Amino acid sequence: MKRNYILDKYRGFTIISMVLFHLFYDISLYKNLTWYNNFYINKIWQLSIAISFFIISGISSNFLDWKKNLKRGIIISLLGILISLITYFFIPDQLIIFGVLNGLGLSMILIAFVQKYLKISNKLLPLFVLLFILTYNLPNKKILDLGINSLLYEKNLYILGFPSNSFHSTDYFPIIPRFFAYISGYIIGNILIENNFYNKYGRNSFLAKIGQNSLEIYVLHQVIIYGFVYFVFEII
Repeated sequence: MKRNYILDKYRGFTIISMVLFHLFYDISLYKNLTWYNNFYINKIWQLSIAISFFIISGISSNFLDWKKNLKRGIIISLLGILISLITYFFIPDQLIIFGVLNGLGLSMILIAFVQKYLKISNKLLPLFVLLFILTYNLPNKKILDLGINSLLYEKNLYILGFPSNSFHSTDYFPIIPRFFAYISGYIIGNILIENNFYNKYGRNSFLAKIGQNSLEIYVLHQVIIYGFVYFVFEII
């Protein structure tokens, strides 16, 4: 199958948005950026990036069989663990535990088992979107305080979305609610297949090329821009 440059451009746009978001985040550590620190601007911008990553990855999972999705999920998860180790040893004040790569990696693993054992109807898309909305604040404990939920938080089941009060991560993407966004993307991918979207390739471009190298950019970008911002504000 030829590359779908339309999807690559969407991924590329999301990567650029993420790099800019992290650039301004790093600058805000040294200088007060009122507009960036505005709750609504910051939250909506961050949410748009995160949702896009999970939806795009969910759509792309339709290109692979369950074994390849499982392998891809394990590799991405290991990269996420590596980033956690790097932040732990070198920049502990920016510690990342179960960040976006771990969330994506485990979602890929779960979707592999969905592909192998289940048949998900496209009609379930509204249900998974609703579940994402209803459980979005679960990791922030902004839900009804049920007894079982309190127990889960105390056990610090942060991978599922039940972090304890002592848990802290600068980048945190638990399975609940993120997998609901991922499986929504998976269903959207099925719908696009039914509508022959993947035969509408679009054209290659600079934006598409960024999307084609999204993983490499994600892994390297924060080191580069943090180093640049540190040099500007601490050395010059």
